[in-house]
Amino acid sequence: MNLYYRTLSTVLFSAALAASALSSGDAEASPSRQSTKVERLVFPVTLSDGNTYQVVGYLYYQGQAKHRPLQVLVHGLTYTHEYWDLPSFGRRDYSYARYMAKEGYAVLALDMLGAGESSRPDGDFVDLAETAESVHQIITEMRTPGGVFRTPFSRVALVGHSNGAIISTFVQSTYNDADVLVNTGLAFTPHPIPVTPEAISALLQTPYIAIPPELRTSIFYDAANADPALINFDNTTVADTYTRGQFLSLLAVSEDPSLSGIQDVTSPVLIQFGETDALQPASYVDSDAALYTSAESVTTAIVPDSGHILNGHFHAPAGWRQIDCWVHHTMGW
Repeated sequence: MNLYYRTLSTVLFSAALAASALSSGDAEASPSRQSTKVERLVFPVTLSDGNTYQVVGYLYYQGQAKHRPLQVLVHGLTYTHEYWDLPSFGRRDYSYARYMAKEGYAVLALDMLGAGESSRPDGDFVDLAETAESVHQIITEMRTPGGVFRTPFSRVALVGHSNGAIISTFVQSTYNDADVLVNTGLAFTPHPIPVTPEAISALLQTPYIAIPPELRTSIFYDAANADPALINFDNTTVADTYTRGQFLSLLAVSEDPSLSGIQDVTSPVLIQFGETDALQPASYVDSDAALYTSAESVTTAIVPDSGHILNGHFHAPAGWRQIDCWVHHTMGW
């Protein structure tokens, strides 16, 4: 582990958290939706069954996309690209994508296969390896001149949340597609979760799985630090199904982290946890850092008073600033 990166990033994070301590600043800081361009892109991806499917992504940026670093965002189970572009509630902004566009990035938020506007193949076929292959093809396309988007990107940060962190880790360990890896809201260290075996068994009865709203709320949110209106919006508008293949891959990795390829990631890595996340506890942050045995550097960060759905809590901007500071420093731009 490169301690220089970790120490310097700690200083940057301290400054970011100090700024976020002004709650009124968090409430009023606006990502300027009017000036953010959003383009819908459709990526054809060919998987191991020989079929070509479509993955939809939304590209957010301000001004011109040329010469900007690209963040590729991978959501978790029961979400779509909207996890990264939640609307404002109570004068607070919750859109990671628009915040990062304001900070100078191009941001590609994907609908994973089986979610949102993307193709929905057989739910048992779409597992970790197939999903990772689709993300690999998309990043390759975004780096290629004359591809789906008119401007190729030379610098790429791969950002995954929850199960998206497993997908991103598998992508990076297998293909080394990105310059840096950011994993949020996922403890690879084997640990108990606040979901009964009976509840998990019930979820596995269909090829496409939906989590009941009451269970989503209890495991995804720290209710004392989130707006009830946002939680309701999440459960009624954002919540989607996900594939059984993905869920079975998640269960396998939760027992054996090496199945994600975590030990083979060589790029710099940032891992970020919510301080009050009951599903993926921040207490595992150091043991998780130790699992990236081949990484150039590993930096850890904690978002205060935040549960599992980091973008859906009051202190979301603190987490965004942590990621922005680290990517700026590590990618050198």
